[in-house]
Amino acid sequence: MPSEDMQRQVVSWVDDHRDSLIDFTCDLVATPSVNPPGDERAVADVVAARLKKLEIGEPEIVAKEPHRPNVLCRMKGADGGPVLCYNGHIDTKPVGDGAADDWETDPLTPTIIGDRLYGLGSTDMKSGVASLIYASAALRAVAPTLRGDLLLALTADEETGSGYGAIHLANDYGLKADIALIAEPSGVRRELEQICIASRGTFAFEVRVRGTQMHSSISDQFPSVNASVKMAEILARMQHELVVRHDPHPLYPGGVTRNVGVMVNGGVWYGVYPGEASFACDIRILPGMTPADAQRDVEAFVDGLRAADPDLDVEIVSAIHRAESMTMVQPEVPADDPFVRILQDASATVTGEPIPLGGFAGGTDAIFLHGYGGIPTIPAFGPGLLPLAHGANEYVGLESIVQACKIHALAALAYLE
Repeated sequence: MPSEDMQRQVVSWVDDHRDSLIDFTCDLVATPSVNPPGDERAVADVVAARLKKLEIGEPEIVAKEPHRPNVLCRMKGADGGPVLCYNGHIDTKPVGDGAADDWETDPLTPTIIGDRLYGLGSTDMKSGVASLIYASAALRAVAPTLRGDLLLALTADEETGSGYGAIHLANDYGLKADIALIAEPSGVRRELEQICIASRGTFAFEVRVRGTQMHSSISDQFPSVNASVKMAEILARMQHELVVRHDPHPLYPGGVTRNVGVMVNGGVWYGVYPGEASFACDIRILPGMTPADAQRDVEAFVDGLRAADPDLDVEIVSAIHRAESMTMVQPEVPADDPFVRILQDASATVTGEPIPLGGFAGGTDAIFLHGYGGIPTIPAFGPGLLPLAHGANEYVGLESIVQACKIHALAALAYLE
């Protein structure tokens, strides 16, 4: 357990470097890393340069493809000691054509208004990345000798499947740690609302319906099936009737979330009776479940539709292309894990009371760090509000960045000192 004096030094270091921390967060937001299409080279350069400037360690670039770099940096401690991995992704979702008009500021220009920093990636999750980097610098300044390693793993490609990022590091590179924390935004209604020890996974899939493509002027004169209409009927029934079975989970009283029709496509042009139509869905599954569990219920539902309509031509196509990912169980870190207790103690030091434990509504790279690398991973504890991610006028509270940095630094100090 670190002394109170060392803890005060850590907090003081973050306070003394507050402006630099905020400025660096702005630098990250100002450096586009939109995915898709996906190219993190520029933001990786900004990250690597700051790691060198803060003398945290020598950054290592690990890339499956040159334009998809991950940045690793290890603060070396005693040989044979524990390894704590701090993880965050450096890519962002696109602005989106529709959302672009709704922004009140330029999404790629970091803008501070009052106590908020606006910009694409501010909450998801460039502020979290900045917090982890400056927490590491605080640790380096106050406790240069550690009993184990602090490993920063700042990854590409989280927003489109993590194949170039966490999966590559955990499965191909061989990333290893005793425990990991991801600084995803853990607030829903207020920032730093919870320490998320579990996250939900996703079964993403497409429902493809085939009909009778022909000249639309004679569709009423011959036997025909309008694929778009049939698709709409299936979509409506799936929205109201699909049941995905699951055991109750205390962190997710609402259970599984079904998102039907997140994308819709059908038809060719005027004059063409539609012969093919499709819609996409994503189902958010609970810890302990696998995507294959949800797929079985979806297939059973569609089988029931086929039985009632022998002419129905429909198939379910999974959007999960790695077979092993279909059977990965959504992970959860036990509430009594020593590092979880350390985090809560650190949060009490900074905020005055322990931040409660909760479950992250979405998915994070925890599934891949655990599933491929065997690393127990806290899926989300960082600044920002999840409801602001992937939408217009994304922002993060400046004070939440500073508080998160202090908590990240104190937790690393307690675990490694």
